[in-house]
Amino acid sequence: MKVLVLGANGQLGSDIVRLWHDPGVTVIAATRAEADVTDANAVEALVRNHEPDVVINTTAFHNLPVAEQDPETCFRVNVVGGRNVARAAKAVGAAIVQISTDYVFDGEKRTPYLEEDSRRALNIYGAAKIATEDVVRQANPEWTIVRVSGLYGLAGSAGKGGNFVETMLRLAHEGKPIRVVSDQVSSPTNTAEIAEALLPIVRDGRRGVFHLAAGEGCSWYTFAGRIFERRGLSPDFAPTTTAEFGAPLARPMYSVLGTTRAPALSHWSVGLERYLREKGHAAL
Repeated sequence: MKVLVLGANGQLGSDIVRLWHDPGVTVIAATRAEADVTDANAVEALVRNHEPDVVINTTAFHNLPVAEQDPETCFRVNVVGGRNVARAAKAVGAAIVQISTDYVFDGEKRTPYLEEDSRRALNIYGAAKIATEDVVRQANPEWTIVRVSGLYGLAGSAGKGGNFVETMLRLAHEGKPIRVVSDQVSSPTNTAEIAEALLPIVRDGRRGVFHLAAGEGCSWYTFAGRIFERRGLSPDFAPTTTAEFGAPLARPMYSVLGTTRAPALSHWSVGLERYLREKGHAAL
């Protein structure tokens, strides 16, 4: 099986390339330099050149505040880009695996969201990802949609200037007061865990919607506290609320992902320990 990974220098894409060691699977890494997903002709040429069996689209415009200011770009990269990839894959008889997000949900449920739950976005990014899921389904009958949550990985996040773990460690070392929201509960997930769980889904040709996210979920305040604890740090650290923090856009207050279709991932603390170990942040 030949698998083309778009966005191969991103957090999830780079971990797929780094960790997929299966003799039956050949991974081809492609970045924006090879083809911008908003350029249909470039994407088609790239896919035709490699003739993969599966295309995994990990690309996304996910800077939420900027998306609110510039919805056109957010929809062009996510929705039009997703459609371009799905159509190019179909043209060579390949399946499409589209990465999606917990932000397709509104957070009103208060128990883990499952694959079949109704979608309702609270912001432009979430709305764009709902539309992306839909156009991918329309453009290629051989589709798999994988929703993920709270990503952090060794490659960092180009769109956000790092990831949550590294931001917390940087702020702690700078000695600045740190206030983290305690009323937003998510599933912070190490992209390495997702990459490894995704391999058998792709290898076995499974279709439909899958949730791959760390087990149980926690608030961002709880997650930050565990980061500081494992690094032996004691910064000026306190909880705040979303209202007090003055967030510039609406976010789901509860977006923990559960699953009835995929093996459950490890507890969120296991993924964090692995990240700190692999990144070189020794647990103290």
